[in-house]
Amino acid sequence: MERTVKIVIVLVVLGVAGYVAYDQIGKWHQRRLNSALEQEQKEWQGKTAQLEEKLKALQEELEQQKDALVPKEKLAEVFGEEAGMVIPGKKDIPCEELERQLSSLFTYLDTREYITPYNLEGGTRNLVQQMVARLSEKPPVVVEETKDVPSLIRNMAHFYRALGRKQVELVKEIMSNETEINESVAATLYAWFVSKERCPEIGKDCPALKVLYEYAAFFLNTLAGKSYLFRRDSKVRFLTTYYCVLIIDQANERTLNQHGIDIRPSIEFLFYELANQRGLIYKKQYAEELTGLKGKYQM
Repeated sequence: MERTVKIVIVLVVLGVAGYVAYDQIGKWHQRRLNSALEQEQKEWQGKTAQLEEKLKALQEELEQQKDALVPKEKLAEVFGEEAGMVIPGKKDIPCEELERQLSSLFTYLDTREYITPYNLEGGTRNLVQQMVARLSEKPPVVVEETKDVPSLIRNMAHFYRALGRKQVELVKEIMSNETEINESVAATLYAWFVSKERCPEIGKDCPALKVLYEYAAFFLNTLAGKSYLFRRDSKVRFLTTYYCVLIIDQANERTLNQHGIDIRPSIEFLFYELANQRGLIYKKQYAEELTGLKGKYQM
């Protein structure tokens, strides 16, 4: 009997000791994990802070170069009155002002010599509306893109398949001929595309946020989308990534991020690109927006 009691006591002691050891190991592992996460966060914050300092140093130089990058006369020719121009970060643009900017932009494009031979029925505005409709009907593959070779090939050729060669070539020609105003064009088109709810009259032909989200996810999170951006020049790559990040942020706000896209690496990439870009007009506005997003996502 006494021996049995001793055995029971020994087993209880061993059990308690094992539990204590297991608990201590678990706490040690958690401390190590927390320490690693804190170290990684500090490294990200340090890199971002360095990039922000570099951006500040470039802002004065940027202001001096701005007029040389895009003459005010050129912007006035394309968009009309400078005071009402759509620029990155400008919120709640009056619907009538947005419509005026759009009309001015499309009128300008319709008169360009390289576009005239295409004989566009309804002009460039109708072209954009047709493209939006086609791209909305056939969004790219975002999930399981690489499950097989045919799926990847279809994704790589998505724009040719959805729009056709002629429209893709025309878009490329516009981009190559209007490089000096592509920032303003991108800002205006983005403001238009996200005006669907706020300005129903001019937004009726715009894509739904769910469609914009699919394309943003395509560019940020698929091999085909990243490959497409890699083949573009650095300014186009920056602008595309920047507006994709803004779209994913909107999707997060409305709990529509069904693919779980993490935009923090893209925000970090944009800070790096911004610090090394010398041909952007609205660096200050981009930096302010990205800084806000960095704080929002606690980078």
